[in-house]
Order: sequence, then C-alpha cells, then structure tokens
Amino acid sequence: MYQVTIKNETFPCQMNDSVLSAARKKLVNIPYGCANGGCGMCKIKVIKGEYEIHTYSKDALNDEERQAGYILACKTFPLSDLILIR
Repeated sequence: MYQVTIKNETFPCQMNDSVLSAARKKLVNIPYGCANGGCGMCKIKVIKGEYEIHTYSKDALNDEERQAGYILACKTFPLSDLILIR
C-alpha cells in the first residue's frame, strides 16, 4: 500500500486501485467526470513518485501535458508514494 498526498490530505492507495478510486474511498475531493480516461476532469500533476498510467484519450491528456508531469487520476496506479498538486 502506498500513500498519496494532495495538498494537506494523505490517503492510502493499493497498487490495484487508481488514484481516483482510492481518493473517493477516503472522501478526498478530486473532480472527475467519466472516470474512464476520456474527459480530463481528473487531470492532476505528479510532483514526486512513480506510477503506471493505463490507456486514456489523447484528447483528455496530450503528450505535452504528460511530459510536464500531468496524469489522469482515474487511469493512474501508484508504484510508490505519490505527491500530487491540483
């Protein structure tokens, strides 16, 4: 289990849970729409940590955003503790 921190909130996240799923379980607010990698509403920036990102729409997260450290919380799974910013 890993720890995910957004601002002053930290919550646990299993490797098989997306960041969004784990946040919702602990009532941590990450805005989202489709929760399936298509809308981009759950876009957030990784400051520190390793992760795996699953298939998503390039309309929701383009290559430049990805290179700048942005992820979609609904399609991102931790491989270490994560520090994120909105």
